[in-house]
Amino acid sequence: MQNASARIIASSTAGDTVVASAARISTTQGTALEVYARSCEKENNASLIEKVVGSGHTSTLEHQLFTVAFDNVSVCTEEFVIEFRLGSYTVKSRRYVDFSEAGFYIPPMPEQLLPEYRAHMQSLFDAYARLLSLDIPKEDARYLLPYCFRSNFYCTMNVRELLYMVTVMCCGRGAYYPELKALGESLREQLRAFFPNLPEQFAARYHADADADFARYAPPQPETRCLTPTVREAAAELRSAPPHDAHDLLTQAQIYNGMFSADPEGPYAPVKLILSERPRELELLHAQFVIRNLSLAAITHLVRHRVQTVLVPHVTQAVYAQNYVLPASISGNAEACAVYQQAFAENAAVFDKMCREGLPAEAAQYFALAGNQLDVLCDMNGRELLHFMKLRTCNRAQWEIRACAVDLLMQLRAACPEVFRHFGPSCFVTGKCPEGRLCCGKQQEIREFFGK
Repeated sequence: MQNASARIIASSTAGDTVVASAARISTTQGTALEVYARSCEKENNASLIEKVVGSGHTSTLEHQLFTVAFDNVSVCTEEFVIEFRLGSYTVKSRRYVDFSEAGFYIPPMPEQLLPEYRAHMQSLFDAYARLLSLDIPKEDARYLLPYCFRSNFYCTMNVRELLYMVTVMCCGRGAYYPELKALGESLREQLRAFFPNLPEQFAARYHADADADFARYAPPQPETRCLTPTVREAAAELRSAPPHDAHDLLTQAQIYNGMFSADPEGPYAPVKLILSERPRELELLHAQFVIRNLSLAAITHLVRHRVQTVLVPHVTQAVYAQNYVLPASISGNAEACAVYQQAFAENAAVFDKMCREGLPAEAAQYFALAGNQLDVLCDMNGRELLHFMKLRTCNRAQWEIRACAVDLLMQLRAACPEVFRHFGPSCFVTGKCPEGRLCCGKQQEIREFFGK
């Protein structure tokens, strides 16, 4: 079985010198280049960095970047890492890549449970492969992938965020999970080669009272487990919309920032503002919404939008609830539907049995299937909503998140029509499709639908 690893594969050149220069520049005479030149000659860069960080000025660390290759980790680790918003991620797509031979992570558990765990997880991969053989699209067959399946991805972070993530993995909420803790400890040792004492400084700074801070992040253990998985459909619910007079708010915002004081036509109307190069005024608008019964697979399409507040329950809750999505491509194929639903039923049964036989609480998350569902709460400003709608109401979007995005857009239009009637997929908003050769070819039809 393949071993999971997290390895630093690249770092910005002259990183510690740049960080030391940043530590000096606010209190040192000279230009930016002069301060950098002096830092290149200094022997006390490391001690200076530690002193400045110890005094709380950790932003200086943001000038050093690291790229980490996460190799053969579980998708649970992928989901954990991507929660850290100040990072860049590139992940192997489950929509396009065949994961039949991906393999799976085996968490620590009583020895007597291992044979059943291995056999059960392999049966889920076999069911996934069977769906592919029945011509089910990969993006729908993936709903059967268990959350122990191996993931491979790249992550680039500045050292401040990376140190924080490593601290959380080693002695915060991630420490409850052996896989995360081991990966964090490995990264911590690698970081010491660059900044020998900073990992301990961060641990002391952010988790001096870790038990009190993170007790509530212990693996959830509900008193009951659902034994009968239930098919549910995702649905968006607008909880809080911009005010009905949002048009006036945008007008006043443009006047306030003085951008159009010399424009004889006055402030932009919403349709023109939306097409402008820098529609900062839209950031004054906010919408809060819930998407109920969104699959774990579709949640990945939602959380990659970084400029938002998104609250996602722990994946373990999806395992205990056992609600799941049933795609049309599978429900319309009797043989595929039987394979699919039997896999969810057996997963619930095996999970219940292994819990009664001593499965550790921290191992429960690996029994989540990508088609299991959770409720997600989001808050986005108007500018991010515009970006979200341009991508997620497009025909190229994953069908589940697209249906929710279209539903949400219609609710926003009902609440605030003057602004949101101009929102929609890129071809509707800008008149151009950004997908190139992957264009759906239905721009006119789409424009007519969203232009109603």
